[in-house]
Amino acid sequence: MKTQLKQYFFPKQIINQMDVPFTIKLATTGPDDIVREQLKVVTQRIDSKLHQIDLDFSPFRYESLVSRFQRGDRQPLLDSSEFQSVYAQSILAEQMTDGIFTPYFAGRFDPTGLIKGWAIERVFDELLKPLLKDPQIEGVFLKGDSSMKLATKQKSDFRWRIEIKNPDNFNEVIATYYLKDGAIATSKSSQSGERIIHMNQSEVKQATVISNSLVDADVWANVGVSTRIEKFTGMINEYNLSGLLVDNKQNPLNFSDGAIANLQETSL
Repeated sequence: MKTQLKQYFFPKQIINQMDVPFTIKLATTGPDDIVREQLKVVTQRIDSKLHQIDLDFSPFRYESLVSRFQRGDRQPLLDSSEFQSVYAQSILAEQMTDGIFTPYFAGRFDPTGLIKGWAIERVFDELLKPLLKDPQIEGVFLKGDSSMKLATKQKSDFRWRIEIKNPDNFNEVIATYYLKDGAIATSKSSQSGERIIHMNQSEVKQATVISNSLVDADVWANVGVSTRIEKFTGMINEYNLSGLLVDNKQNPLNFSDGAIANLQETSL
């Protein structure tokens, strides 16, 4: 007897916060009014939460927790569990990356380079992932720019299809991942930002990192395009990283759980 494949539908909503478009998407076998209403409600909650995170962590807002901390007020670190989380993960990221990622800008604490991934992860776990309890919802997905977090209901055979595009030709797919749970981030050398210390003569044009943590994936993807391949391959091995690098000659470097698949083919 021929097995009938499930048909999935992908209702989605797009919101704009923190100067970033965020895409919220569900994988469902029955896109009825109840599912659509749940998507509408969770979108409103995510929009509100991201707005609050922006108020708390923007270094450009005078009364934000970050700005207060920069002025010497220690209360955010004492009173806010969210600020404590961001601060701890920022310092850890600096230590793990040998200072290539830095949570300081112009000598002041500024976690801007980490906050988008942290925010996505926060609202995903708190607001979006609980929707998997609905019998008709098999997957949930949240994306901001090229950073995304996703999950699938236990025992479901559904997987999210994630395409990685050629950094020089957005119409060309150079890799496809099929993921049930986790996080994935892609960074281009032109986008790694001021909170990353750029090493001289980085050969990497684009870096994609897959992880359980979007904060980790974001940080490592940015580090991957900001340092020499020799340095980053050592980090891949040390921290069991998975993903894909594309160098300036369009050579791909695949790595999984710290093992590099095609190092010999890549120009170092």
